[in-house]
Amino acid sequence: MKMSTSKVRKYEINFEIDGKKAQRIGERLIDHFYNKKGFFKNTPMPEYVLPRNLKEGTKEHALYLTYVISIDYMTDAEKLWKKARGMYELYPERFTPKKILEVSQGTVESYTKKLGARFHKNGAKTWKTISKILLKKYDGDPRNITPKPIDIAEAKNRLKEFPYLRGNKLSNFYIRVMGETGLFQLTNLNELDIPVDKQVARFTIYSGVLKLLSKQFVGCAQDEPLRGLIEEAWRNAAKQLKTSPWKLDEPIWTTGSKLCSGRKCGKCSVKDLCDKTKGITFKENTVIWKRI
Repeated sequence: MKMSTSKVRKYEINFEIDGKKAQRIGERLIDHFYNKKGFFKNTPMPEYVLPRNLKEGTKEHALYLTYVISIDYMTDAEKLWKKARGMYELYPERFTPKKILEVSQGTVESYTKKLGARFHKNGAKTWKTISKILLKKYDGDPRNITPKPIDIAEAKNRLKEFPYLRGNKLSNFYIRVMGETGLFQLTNLNELDIPVDKQVARFTIYSGVLKLLSKQFVGCAQDEPLRGLIEEAWRNAAKQLKTSPWKLDEPIWTTGSKLCSGRKCGKCSVKDLCDKTKGITFKENTVIWKRI
């Protein structure tokens, strides 16, 4: 199998993408994750574990994902989705545009606060706005955002009026989940880039796929230059592996959140391929990186 070459990209700070390492790691992760090997044997992605009273592929499924993903930023995703499942099983009407617009702002704030949203007041405003858009333009059903197959660029264009779902990280995440579950009709889902958050950034940096050539870097994991470099690294690896970049999201995010966050290397599927890069600190989404 042909390996992609290392590539140096220059900004004010210099980085290097190790393409060969990205490809080797990507190949291993896809094999282990999708064949449920080792660490991945019992590690489902939280967004795919549904409430017991929710039927997959339905309008209710689309609404549930839309509301929860819209507040899935700067928070503990595992806890958020666990609490969302519990709330939905007791109060499914809380995830409907009609109910959200019927009740007061304070009531919706109580919903988002109980779910563990980092900024529950903003989360409540987001839910109110999303509900108005869905009822006005899409008959209250997120599936109607793509009534016919469209490409990713058009899907992102239609999401521009949705608060937070239009952001770089959440738009890719939302499109990936909605596309993979068949709730969105997309013509080129295979071209969707990996959604970059701190867990994906952590894994990419720790593993040595992205290397710092300068002495120090401080910046947000979801902004340039990191976001573009990380997207590029895994996009190129996926191309060499003849798969979609978003297919790498789940194994990378799972490893980053459950293992890399605590430097629990023993269970990792790619520990023998990893550089275990030191000198990195994450403060929320800010990366503080000193080359050692």
